[in-house]
Amino acid sequence: MIGLVLRIDAKSCHVEVDGKTHILPLRGRLFEQRSAREARPIAVGDRVRVTIDDLGGAIDEVLPRTSRLVRRKAGEDDTREQVIAANVSLVLVMASITEPRFQPELVDRILAGAEREHVRAALVITKVDRDREGLAEEWAEMYRTVPYQTFVTSIAPERETTDVLADVRQMLSDNTTVIVGASGVGKSSMVNRLVPGLALRIGSLGRIRQGKHTTSHTQIVPLPGGGYVLDTPGIRSFGLQNLDPLDLAFCFPEIKEWSSRCEYRNCTHTVEPHCAVFDAVEQGYIAQTRYVSYTLMLEDLQR
Repeated sequence: MIGLVLRIDAKSCHVEVDGKTHILPLRGRLFEQRSAREARPIAVGDRVRVTIDDLGGAIDEVLPRTSRLVRRKAGEDDTREQVIAANVSLVLVMASITEPRFQPELVDRILAGAEREHVRAALVITKVDRDREGLAEEWAEMYRTVPYQTFVTSIAPERETTDVLADVRQMLSDNTTVIVGASGVGKSSMVNRLVPGLALRIGSLGRIRQGKHTTSHTQIVPLPGGGYVLDTPGIRSFGLQNLDPLDLAFCFPEIKEWSSRCEYRNCTHTVEPHCAVFDAVEQGYIAQTRYVSYTLMLEDLQR
């Protein structure tokens, strides 16, 4: 029997099989067969082969993935990969303009992770109703030039961006989407707004300001009319692992475009003279914040 992994707990998985949810453990051999690079042999969104019997059953096999979103596992000395989501068609990066403040480096790291895995990505900037300086549209225009589809949103009463939210809902209904962002940016609130009656747990403003997580595990949410959303816990960091530093430029579309004009085949785009990428940054064709994100990620990979 084939099932879909909806959620992973400490020692078991919630698996949907023929419309019914079963709580199943993994066969021990799956841990023995897993790649040494991966922290766990299974992820939310995986298609799995299962056995259902009088004792409950178990997960026997993880089927090949069509895609994944992966980051370096948290912990300074841990070099393994954590698969955040499997078999997704869209990575939706969510970032608030304030409370918590917009973090371009974190946004760029997640977008680079999607580019590495050749998964389409888009950006939602939330809480525009609290944007006193008009920064949300400035950030949005910058990311649209990369180009990424970017939405500026609010779900606040009387300030709701109704038309934009309708566009986001349509995009979600057409995809299997993993939503990723820092704690408190409004991931669960957004899903609750787009799927009335769902009632995912959300945090108070006090919890958000303290950087506490409300969503404690990744889970799949089916959407009425089609599509799935993978709601994830908030993240503080997103590092790439097992990537050649020279390949990082390919994870930034605008840097990839300008790197073809560099005089050096193995240019890092940091110190080499006559570097087309560096010149493009100086002339404003590549955003300074994007270039800073690239150089910081490059340093991580070189270490």
